Formats: sequence, C-alpha cells, structure tokens
Amino acid sequence: MLGDRPSTFAPGLSEYKSYKVRRNKVFRSARGCAALLAGGVIACLARDVIGVEYVFDGPTEDAREGIHSDQSLCVWNGSDNFALWDDKLTEEETELICGMYRVETIVHGKCDYALKSWWSRPQAWKLSGLNTGYWSSDAEQWYQRHLEKIRSGEATIMTNNEWGPAIKFNKEAARLCVNNDALSREYLAGFYG
Repeated sequence: MLGDRPSTFAPGLSEYKSYKVRRNKVFRSARGCAALLAGGVIACLARDVIGVEYVFDGPTEDAREGIHSDQSLCVWNGSDNFALWDDKLTEEETELICGMYRVETIVHGKCDYALKSWWSRPQAWKLSGLNTGYWSSDAEQWYQRHLEKIRSGEATIMTNNEWGPAIKFNKEAARLCVNNDALSREYLAGFYG
C-alpha cells in the first residue's frame, strides 16, 4: 500500500508518477509475470511495462515448490497426485499495483480510514460490465479515458464502492461473464472429475 494520508489528501499528477515508479518496480521483478496473469486492469497496467512473452517462462521456482503460499496458486482436484502451480499476487502487491492509500475520514465524529486507489481493485473489476473474460475494446476505451483523466488532473482516487459506478458498463456483459464462469467450472469438473 502507498501509506496513510490525511483527510485533506488530494493527489495530483506528481503523486501518480511517484506511485507509478513503485508499481513498475513490481512489474519489472519476478512478480511481473503474476501481474500479467492476474487479468483485468492489473494485467493491462503490467502490459504497458513488460511484454507478455514473460508468461512463457512459466512459474517461478518458489511457486512450483509452493514455498510462499501467499504467492502461489495451486490447482488440484483433491484426489490425484497431480497439481498445477503458478504465481499469484499477494494482497499487498495487488494494493500497490492498484495505487491504494489509507485516507483518514471522519465518521460520526470519529477518525476512521477509507481505502482509496487510482485503479479499481480486482473485486470491483470482476463485478463490472467491462469484465467479459478478455480485454475488450470497451475496456481499452475506458482505460484510456481514465488514464487521460489522471494525466489532466481530473481523476480522483476512489473507494471500492465508488469504483462500482465508475466502471459500470453493461449489465448484460456482467451476466455473460458470470454464465461463462459457471460453464467453465462445469466443463472443467467434467473434464478433470
């Protein structure tokens, strides 16, 4: 995470550039491949920094050995001696990549914190109509518009609840994504089950 900020925090382009330097260090590390495989906005941001050919290198040694469980993803049906391992982002890496801050808020006279970010977190993206299972031209248009808002100083960091309407696109696309997920699970269960 990018740290705690006071309630008056209003980040501008220089703050975004500072965040971008930290984020790109993650992309250029061994963890960049996990970012490319994360999908959604995270993968799009990673593709702007590193090439997708790094995915072909396969998982890191740590992921293959399951050394760091918070950085490893295991796909196993529970009964075979065969499992697939890959890298996954930790929650901390996801928060940094999305540009998350803890911003002080005052609720009913008490100090609290809201998590706000430059980019939507995976949970919000997954529920958006722009999440169709691939990076669509509509998702790219939204991404370029948001990037332009950041560059022009019009964008603000938002909470997960605020991101929902900001990335809402099409209810039918969201329903299609949910149906595709269900059909994929059903197919894989029949294939591996």
